[in-house]
Amino acid sequence: MTTTRRQLLVALAALAGCSSAPRLPATAPHPDTVPETGDNELRVLVFRAGAAARMGHNHVLRAADLRVDWPAAGPVLRFRLAALAVDPPDLRARLGAAFASAVDDEARAGTRTNLLKALDAAAHPEVAVRTLQQVGEGPWRAVEAEITLHGVSRRQWFPVAVQGRRAQGEVVVRQSDFGLQPFSVLGGLLAVQDALVVQFELLQP
Repeated sequence: MTTTRRQLLVALAALAGCSSAPRLPATAPHPDTVPETGDNELRVLVFRAGAAARMGHNHVLRAADLRVDWPAAGPVLRFRLAALAVDPPDLRARLGAAFASAVDDEARAGTRTNLLKALDAAAHPEVAVRTLQQVGEGPWRAVEAEITLHGVSRRQWFPVAVQGRRAQGEVVVRQSDFGLQPFSVLGGLLAVQDALVVQFELLQP
C-alpha cells in the first residue's frame, strides 16, 4: 500500500467511524460521564466490520438510565437510546484486549452521532425488554423475552444464571431483525457488524 493511500484510509476512518459532533453545553451532564448507580446494568457490545475494520474500534454502550420493573412474569427493562453512555473508559478497561484501544471525547461524540442516526433514535427513542416466561430452576434458567427496538417487537430465548436475587445473562440481537441497517460507509469499507451482544446484570429488590 502506498503512503498516500494509507494516509487517505486513516483520514476516512477518523471521519466516518468517529466523526466529530457538536459538544453538549458544559452545564448538561453527558451520559458518558454519568456514574453507574444501583445494582442493575445493561451493556451492548458493538463490533467493527468492513475491509478497514482494523482502523476502527469495537464499542461498548451502557444503558445509563436503565429502569427495571418486576412483575410476576419476570423483569421488564427500559432505557432511552439518547442516554446511552458510549465507550465509558472504566467499562472498556473491564472488557479486555478487544476494547483496549483508547477512545477520546471527540471520537465518542462522533460515535454517538452515528449510532443515534443508525438506530433512528429520534423516531423510536426507547428500547424495552419484557420477560414472557421462564423455564428451569435453581441457577439455570431459560428466558423468553419480547424485545422492542425501532418500533419492532421480536421474541427471543436466551440463558440466564440466577444466584439468589441476582440474575446475569446475555443475548445476541441482530439489527436487521428490527428493520435497521447496520452502520456502513464507503461501500462497506467501514462498518459495524449486524449482531450486537447485549449483556445484563440485574438485582431483584
